[in-house]
Amino acid sequence: MALLVLIGEPAYAGWVVVEKDYLDPGLQTVYIDPDTAIREGNLVTIRQLTDYKWLQGNVGLGRFMPGPHRFFSTTTRKQFDCGTKRVRLLAFTEFSRHMGNGIAANGYVDQDAWLAVEPESINHALWEVVCTR
Repeated sequence: MALLVLIGEPAYAGWVVVEKDYLDPGLQTVYIDPDTAIREGNLVTIRQLTDYKWLQGNVGLGRFMPGPHRFFSTTTRKQFDCGTKRVRLLAFTEFSRHMGNGIAANGYVDQDAWLAVEPESINHALWEVVCTR
């Protein structure tokens, strides 16, 4: 099993790369902002940035125009329950450009929906960073 690697230098404004062999770097890069992590007992709240290599979302408007549901990056606020290995999404924003730049569109989140942290997922990589240290 590969080891989790945090590259010591921030990517942009506090973002630090999270790497695992099962996260596909050819499709996306996952970052966290360790300076904004909040720990309350078994609960840890973090900010995550996912930067995609290709435009994501629904088809745009017109032949060459990105539509309102197209994005290159997302930021999320997630809360992990380290004791029960669960995660819930608290907020997310999609951005029309890379690294959380461009036109922002907030999404709806059911903050009461806890999910199990699945093996070899982005959430598992994040759980290892915030819960096993």
